[in-house]
Amino acid sequence: MGAGRSAVIALAVSAALVATGCPMIRRHETQAKAAEQALPKTAEGLLSAATVFSSVRHEFILDPTSSFAPGRGLQKRENGLWEAVPTECARGKRAREGQAAPPRVDPATIDFGYVGVAIDSSLVGLDADLTKFFGAGFEVSSRTLRLVAIAFARDLDPQFFEASDDVAYAGEGCACARATHFVGAVKLGAMLSYETTAVASEVHGNAFDYFKAKLALKDETVKERRVGVLEIDGLETLGADATHPPTFHVKDAVPLAYSVYPISDVCRFALPAPDVAPALVDFGDVAYGGESTRLVHVQNRAAIDLLAIHEGRNFAVPARGSVDVPISWRPRGDALGCEAQTREETLLFVPRDDGVVVVPSQQAVRVVERVRAGRASLRQVERIDTGDHRKPDYTKTQRDTTCPADYAARACTIDNAQCADKSGVCKGDGYSVTAALTPAGCHFACQGPDALLRSQFCRFDAVTECALRCAK
Repeated sequence: MGAGRSAVIALAVSAALVATGCPMIRRHETQAKAAEQALPKTAEGLLSAATVFSSVRHEFILDPTSSFAPGRGLQKRENGLWEAVPTECARGKRAREGQAAPPRVDPATIDFGYVGVAIDSSLVGLDADLTKFFGAGFEVSSRTLRLVAIAFARDLDPQFFEASDDVAYAGEGCACARATHFVGAVKLGAMLSYETTAVASEVHGNAFDYFKAKLALKDETVKERRVGVLEIDGLETLGADATHPPTFHVKDAVPLAYSVYPISDVCRFALPAPDVAPALVDFGDVAYGGESTRLVHVQNRAAIDLLAIHEGRNFAVPARGSVDVPISWRPRGDALGCEAQTREETLLFVPRDDGVVVVPSQQAVRVVERVRAGRASLRQVERIDTGDHRKPDYTKTQRDTTCPADYAARACTIDNAQCADKSGVCKGDGYSVTAALTPAGCHFACQGPDALLRSQFCRFDAVTECALRCAK
């Protein structure tokens, strides 16, 4: 936490000099305190956001220093971390064709957005038991732990792989030395992380609790690191429930990670699982009974045409091509206010030509989806009555109303107006009833005359129409 450390030093200097009464020193002290508090606030927002992505699969190797090479064999240690082996198990199509052009990306389209925890170069789940990463037969004194926010930009020229000469075949399968997987295509994007060096003696429990404790203590060993330029909307305002998934913007995409694919993907007659993005499909705010549709991008990594099957509909995916598949959600419920709903669906992929023999015969890819749902609208009604008086207190008819949390006023109306005018509905003899939309809600009021001989009155229903608008 470089900013945090400098802030502490600045505070120490300010404490020594504040007795001089110099206003410049006092201003520096205030700025230093603000800098000290900013880092934990952002990191705590990241920790809250991580709970949204707890069910998202993440088979990627973080490698911002480009120390891995595409095609290199991988094996997973007993403690769950990836380890490279000396053997090259796959060869990229571009390398075979002698192409050296770097990958092209669309930075405006985020294929993978994720907030979670990484140990060394491996992404792990929030509930990962940290103790096992320091054991399992490997003597390790320390590891780098990161609370990370990652976004990968859309790859416009995906890399495809074929088996290297070191792949051996046996029956329908194949093997590559002791590797079970290989390093896939480079992923370009950006990353924000809060990282620390952890030693075995201080690690207890899961990854989420570890970082929660570190941030609560404002531990100065937690340092902010950025790779590329990543902006995250609403990160610092996220609550503990993390109702809204954060929105990622990649402003500068750089080589950041690699995909991880099984060796079976490059076997003869292989049917590799297509890549499906985004990792978390956010349907936004949808009223109960309403419907929202989103597109998921399917990239076919196989050399044959496929069919993507979803809810009884078939979508053709060309060999090593892509297609966007629509997914819809019509949420149900009866909660007052917004509720976050999560579900998982499966996209099934089969060869378009059912005569083609592949292993496996089909692939199923899980899709994680979220929506914020609630009642479409609420109607608040308050009866306002001056009572019968010769000189009514019309100021008591003034009302300022607001909508409940997760709702915003969209209309303010008057119903059942009654006054002591000739029309009887508050439209003459000096009577008027008003309803106005304000930034906070609605404002209602009635004005009318006084009388010496007969009673005057003003009665009406103040109606506030509220529309669903989930709080950010």
